Amino acid sequence: MKNQVKVVLSVMLMGIFSGCVPAVQPQIRGIGGALGTTVPSQAQTQPLPLPPTEVVDREYGAKPTNYISAIRSYSTNKIPRANLSQFKYGKPKRAYKRKGFAYGGAVAWKGWLVEATVATPTRTGRLLTPKPYMFLFSGGQVVEHILGNTHKLIIKVDK
Repeated sequence: MKNQVKVVLSVMLMGIFSGCVPAVQPQIRGIGGALGTTVPSQAQTQPLPLPPTEVVDREYGAKPTNYISAIRSYSTNKIPRANLSQFKYGKPKRAYKRKGFAYGGAVAWKGWLVEATVATPTRTGRLLTPKPYMFLFSGGQVVEHILGNTHKLIIKVDK
């Protein structure tokens, strides 16, 4: 009985300590090189590709990169049956919104605008005619949505 316990404990200790040993790094040898010399591999000499850079405009902020998922998550609470709807997205454009002439016409919002069409299904599952929406972004998040292609207070900088 004691011998079996000793064998089990020794096997467990060897398993624990073997997990702590670092893996051996393979060495790439050059043609005609000595046994001790190594040549750096191609992956070590070339820099890694950089992630896509974010376009930052001083006045309008950062261009939204993941606007599709942001619109999807925003519209689940705002548009009925949005999780079953079909979306078509446009490209982000710079835009701003005025307060209105009654409030002096000052700029109320500056950021990025994404135009999209949303075809919502009925209760029976039939898709309705797609409706145009404008989603206003600020800091990569949807701030507001407007039904339609145009609005009197929205001015699109990029056409």
